[in-house]
Amino acid sequence: MTQHFRFHDTDCLEISGVEHRFVSADRSGSVWARLLDDKVHLSFKSEEFMQLIARPDTRLKRGHFSDQAAHRRLRCDIEYLQSVAPKVRAKALWQSACARFFLEAEARGETKRTERTVNELRPELERRVNTAERGAKDTGRAPRAGQETTNRRFPSARQLLEWVRKYEAAGRSPIVFLRKRSLSGGSRRLLAESESILAECTIGYMDRNEPKAAKIIENVQDRFSEVNLGRAEVGLPPLPVPAARTVRRRIGAFDKFEVIAQRKGIEAARQKFGFYESGLPADYPLQRVEMDEWLIDVSTLLGDSGALDGLSPEERARFEVGRRWIYVALDCATRCVLGFRIVATPNSSDAIRTLHMILQDKTSIAEAAGCESIWDQSGGIGALVTDQGSAFAAEIFRMAVADLGSTYEAPPAGVPKLRSRVERIFRTFGLQLAPMLIGRTFSDSRERGDYPSEKWAALTDDELARVFTLFIVDIYHNTPHSGLNGETPANAWKRLSAEMGVTPPPDANHRRVVFGIPLSRKLDRHGIRVFGINFTCPELQDALLRGTQDEIPVRVDPDDLTYISVCLGHRWFSAEAVSHAVRGLPLEEWQSIVRDLRTRFRDQAILSEDVIRKARKKIRAIDSRARQLRRVQPQHLNAEDLQRAENRLFLGLSIGPKGSAATGNLDSQIHPERPHESDLLRGVIPSPGPEISQGSDSPDHSVDSPKPNWTFKRD
Repeated sequence: MTQHFRFHDTDCLEISGVEHRFVSADRSGSVWARLLDDKVHLSFKSEEFMQLIARPDTRLKRGHFSDQAAHRRLRCDIEYLQSVAPKVRAKALWQSACARFFLEAEARGETKRTERTVNELRPELERRVNTAERGAKDTGRAPRAGQETTNRRFPSARQLLEWVRKYEAAGRSPIVFLRKRSLSGGSRRLLAESESILAECTIGYMDRNEPKAAKIIENVQDRFSEVNLGRAEVGLPPLPVPAARTVRRRIGAFDKFEVIAQRKGIEAARQKFGFYESGLPADYPLQRVEMDEWLIDVSTLLGDSGALDGLSPEERARFEVGRRWIYVALDCATRCVLGFRIVATPNSSDAIRTLHMILQDKTSIAEAAGCESIWDQSGGIGALVTDQGSAFAAEIFRMAVADLGSTYEAPPAGVPKLRSRVERIFRTFGLQLAPMLIGRTFSDSRERGDYPSEKWAALTDDELARVFTLFIVDIYHNTPHSGLNGETPANAWKRLSAEMGVTPPPDANHRRVVFGIPLSRKLDRHGIRVFGINFTCPELQDALLRGTQDEIPVRVDPDDLTYISVCLGHRWFSAEAVSHAVRGLPLEEWQSIVRDLRTRFRDQAILSEDVIRKARKKIRAIDSRARQLRRVQPQHLNAEDLQRAENRLFLGLSIGPKGSAATGNLDSQIHPERPHESDLLRGVIPSPGPEISQGSDSPDHSVDSPKPNWTFKRD
């Protein structure tokens, strides 16, 4: 089915460094206008657009031209929390937590935006923030006696209110708390100061005293007059005073629900915007996504099937038995499941992997499970809602949500109706799916009675993954839902995505930065080598010529080794694999190929591209279906696992052209003193002249040719 994407007037599409603004979109595709030349328009069908954002030179910047994004850029020139040091990142997330907990308290009517009322609630706010931060640090392990815990000094009432104003003006993004690295030019500093003053004044429109727009305009004029008076005393030029129309436009750009909630309270916002018992409304797919974890009501065998397939149920029950957890992400508008992951214990890493599934077409997983229906529900996330569990409160999870450009909400634990939709699907699993399965545990001991759940456990992890996939894709998505007035989730997705569109997923580089496996590598003349593969890009070439010595942060997509992302100067770039033999190759398949070829050609350090291609065909034919289902199972790779695998398996490995190795002919290796055409410095070190290859128009790369004397040209 052709996907109808939902764009906003503030979205930016950057193609090869050229920015385009959104013009229009319908079911057939979208139209974009070049920012610097409005006469140039580009149009893309939905399939063409997906191919476009997969390219390394294309970036989709959601909300780039919005007031909130402009405010963030004035405050900070860093796009991703991934790019900053852990201590800096942790502080920014803590500051955003302080602001978020204040806004939640204000929405419940516990405080107002005055220093006196904030001071009254300050000890309780500090307790809530510290509790959440401690829970985030304990994720993935049980707290131990004697374990050190640190609490940051809570801000004063005045400083907290200042943080809240910044947080709201920046669209509730923690990036606003990062410092700008550098400023160039006096005019930019003046513009930044003007925008900052204007933002501070217009945010006053959300005060509980409900000031009129005319009062805000008057405050803006008074504030600029005061600032310009001080600038005149020190000999600085005055700042231009924004027009009344500009102030009204900024006020009009505020979120309508947030304005009512701040000015009149959360109850008034509920009545005005239909905020009833079913939680916050969602009008189109992926506008609001709820995510939670659940202990599955079935005892299972902890492991894959494989060798257990030939055993009887009694023999299988002798193996380790237990209950798995499941993470589920649910679209609120259509009730479609956007992703799930079965895990051994709740942890932030698997929560992030579930988050990643929301952006991906999961039809290949459905096909591997034997589903009759497709599972193509995917796209970019508007607002993500979770509970306050430690996995979701963890810094790395909040960082992933922030770097996606999504809004993160964690309603208080005592108000389950604020995320009632995902809670309901867990009841659906317990009432409709669990009764079909042997080893059911029931919701409590009274209901369970003397049913021998552990004794009758028979399902393994891969079987459990297939069962959940079949139930979600073929049964749940195609069953009439009372919350949709009898419409099925699958039909609701088709209807709403066709009528209103779906927010497109992030571009390929953006996804790698957020979800890629973090590594670090040294740069040399071959580029950056990861798992025996050399990667390069123009930015790496420039970094090499500048003499970069530090290790470079790298992000690897384990599903595709065609590109990696590298961080240079707080910016992330796509670096391409030099060898064409690994294009589109997943890491797991590459490990299998190398393991097999290392056994066959033990003494060779260079593998032939031709041999790699042949091995890929054989391995893909063996376990392509199983590989898809493993995406929702507990097993996964992390950075530590990959580092150990690289030390053992890929040490000293590189890829040569056809016939260079792995065929037994190591004599045809490229001479170490001669740069290969794939070298980073091929544009700096000149190729050998025709005099090297006697009687030939092209240089001879065989070992019988005389060694060239490499020199650098002087301009």
